[in-house]
Order: sequence, then structure tokens, then C-alpha cells
Amino acid sequence: MDRLEKASACFLHSINGLGNRSLWNIQKQFGSFTSFITADSRELYSSALNEGIISEILERRKTMDPLICLDDLERRGIQTVCIEEHDYPQLLRNIHNPPFILYYAGTIQLSMQFCLALVGSRRASIYGKKVAHRFSQGLAGKGVVVVSGMARGIDTEAHLGALEAGGYTVAVLGSGLDQIYPRENVKLYERIISHGLVLSEFPLHTRPEPGNFPMRNRLISGLSRGVVVVEAKSKSGALITADFALEQGRDVFAVPGPVDSSTSEGTNNLIKQGAKLISGIEDILEEYACFRDTVPVELQQEQLLFFDENENKIIQHLGNASLHFDELLNGLGIDVGLLSTLLLKMELSGIVKSLPGNYYVKI
Repeated sequence: MDRLEKASACFLHSINGLGNRSLWNIQKQFGSFTSFITADSRELYSSALNEGIISEILERRKTMDPLICLDDLERRGIQTVCIEEHDYPQLLRNIHNPPFILYYAGTIQLSMQFCLALVGSRRASIYGKKVAHRFSQGLAGKGVVVVSGMARGIDTEAHLGALEAGGYTVAVLGSGLDQIYPRENVKLYERIISHGLVLSEFPLHTRPEPGNFPMRNRLISGLSRGVVVVEAKSKSGALITADFALEQGRDVFAVPGPVDSSTSEGTNNLIKQGAKLISGIEDILEEYACFRDTVPVELQQEQLLFFDENENKIIQHLGNASLHFDELLNGLGIDVGLLSTLLLKMELSGIVKSLPGNYYVKI
């Protein structure tokens, strides 16, 4: 995607009422966002957008240059990545209704590494906060990127634990990146940008409205291989994240709590429903082949016999070197979507490993 096309997409997305689905529909109907913006009024009114939005587009394009708008975003330290670009988080490509545009500050390549979400109650108990902090520290110390929502309580402890371990963390916001919520986490936001990643699917000036947080939660689970729920009431945002995780084929882990604690009612119910009960990070990491140091080499080699033709091509092409996604794409002639899916499958199986910068290496 060239810079003008990206700028045009961001320009449209900044208009109130023009959301993710509208962007997909515009691209499908007009072929590009640039074509849509420069179309005459008759063509614009023929689109599925309501007349109020079309009127605003016509008014704004008289005085606003999309490229200048994108420059302004970047001057504020905010970058953008669209789903058609290689830096877009690979795991998000396959979820239902993936965001067309992500706004971020920090290191986007962290989203390509092994991520686990750690979520829970805003009104966490001392027990819950202590467990979240300890688990996050331990996971980050093993090289896991900890994902959470920067809310009060468990989310905050998840981010702090990862940072204090010298690891990395990703915060997904339910607002624009210029609308930090809660306000007491402004310093945490700055720390995460320096040692991690903050991202949102919402354009600037979007306030943290209640309806935004379920959308935010689907990205928390979507970025992650699994979701750890530390504390949650019987009805909570953390349980919504767990539901999204199940829909997306992610693992769900739950920390048990006192039977008379309302903040553990949700996690205890998750365990009854089949979530894995965990009491330490070892219970989480043993589920992933890339953390199993004791898998015999013979067994890993036998697995190659079950790979399909494209997977064997990837293994042979990688050899003993690390290669960028683009190099694999050009060298193998595989469709970008299929290659992303195969690499994810092989990484989950412990055959390849993703590295910063969208590089891959055979384990």
C-alpha cells in the first residue's frame, strides 16, 4: 500500500460514523480509498454510506490533505499499519472482522512474537494483583510478550510485571491513542511505548466509551496464543475476552480463587467449563512446543513426514538461516494469506520461530 492510499484510508477513518466495515466496503466497491475520496459527489452518494457522512467527506476534502493528516499523526509519534502491509500482526489477519487500520506507538514487531494475554478484574483483590504481577514477571522472563488492556487492577499489574522483568508488553486500548484511560496510567502508557507496544483500532479523539471495550477485547485475544484469566466476576470484560479466545481458537487458562470471593466466581466457572486450571507459569508454557526443552530430536524429525508440500517447501527454503517474510513469499510463490497461516501453524507446532522484524527461523 503506497503512502497516499494509506493516508486516504486514515482520512476516511477519522470521520465520525465511518468505521471498520465501511472501510472494507469502500475498498470493495471503489477499488481504492484514493479513488473514493477523489470521486465526484454523484459517485459518492451511490455508495452505501449515509448522506451525512458523504456530506462531511465532501466538506473536509475542500480543506484537508490526507497526506498532511498522516504527517500530523506521525509527528505525534503515532504510526499506522494496514492489513495489506507485512507489519500487520499476523494472528489478527484470521480473526472475524479484523481491523483494516491499526494505530500504534512503540515496536509493532512485538506483535509477531509469542504473545499471551493476561486479563482480569478492574477491582482486583490483593491476591489477584499479586498473582497477576508474579505470572507476568515469570512469563516475560521466559521471553513471552504479555498482552493486556491497560485497565485498572489485573491489567495494570500484568503490564508492570512484564516491564519489571525487563521483558516486553503490549497494551490494547479501547480509545484513541490520545485518550489515555484511566488517567492514572499515563506514566505506564509512556513506559510501555518505550519498552513495548500500545495499539488501538480506534482513530484519534475516540473516547473510551463502554461499547469500545468488547471490540478491544477481541484484539487482546486475537493477538495472543492463549488468554490467562486471573480474576473475574461472573459477568466481566475478562470473560468476554475468554469467549473471544475460544471463538478464535486460542487457549484459555484460569487461576482458581476462593469459593466465597466474587472476583473469582468467573474464573472458577471457566475451570468448570473446561479452561485449564493453572497455579504457575509452568502450567501455561507446557502447552506450547516452543517452550518444551525436553522434546527428543527424533520426535521432532518424525513430524516432518506429516507436513504437506508447501510446509516442506518452507522448511527447505529456510535451511539454517533466518529469512524475512518477504523473502519466503517471493521465493516460494505462495499466496500471502496461505503463507501467513502455514507459518503460524508451524510456529505453534514448534517447528519455526518468529523473530523481530518479521523474520523466521527453523528451530
